[in-house]
Amino acid sequence: MENLLTGLGLALLFVILGVPLMLGKVKRNGIYGARFPATMADDRVWNVVNRKTGLVFVAGGTVAGIVDLLGITGVVTQDVGQYVVGALMAYILIASVWLWRYSEQVARDSGVTAGDMEVGRTIPLLVAVGCFAVAVTGVLSAFSTPNPWLGFRVPATFADPVVWHQVNLRAGLTLAVLSGVFGFMFLGLCSMTEGERKRLFSGLFIGWLAAIVLVAVAGTLFANSLTH
Repeated sequence: MENLLTGLGLALLFVILGVPLMLGKVKRNGIYGARFPATMADDRVWNVVNRKTGLVFVAGGTVAGIVDLLGITGVVTQDVGQYVVGALMAYILIASVWLWRYSEQVARDSGVTAGDMEVGRTIPLLVAVGCFAVAVTGVLSAFSTPNPWLGFRVPATFADPVVWHQVNLRAGLTLAVLSGVFGFMFLGLCSMTEGERKRLFSGLFIGWLAAIVLVAVAGTLFANSLTH
């Protein structure tokens, strides 16, 4: 139930943040909204892209909230709460890449040139920071005890502290190593040319997400195998 309530609160936050953006009520600023190089360079690009960003937030938050409510009311199993938050985070990461590319397309259509913005360096750096944050989380998870906030949390790991330790040790360290490697690769993009960054970024990002999904699936299978 705690996972469902956490997911519901996060979903509500996404909707609250998304509505003003979707309605075009947020002016260009350095704190709130889709702050890509293209959107920060021109108000026209900011308005178009952030309306889309608001729609992405509202749609994702609404779907996640409905699933959480179904879990709370018992229409679907409460185990769904363990996956809603992760799915919402993956959704936002994927949407962020699309919005970044979309912002550059809108900028070109609006006549904003590369000289008006520092194209492509900010996003790889931010993703690298995200990779390192996931790596740190993986290390902490590897040596954690059963808790509702941190670690590989599936029914099998909650049911037995020994299973928790074995699964989180392997899954946490694997996730830490993979995310760390991807983090350094994203940092390497910052020193490349704009064309090289655009050519390599999407592949690296999809690879990182695929690695996270692979660790999650492998961890679940391993946890289930220990309980049989």
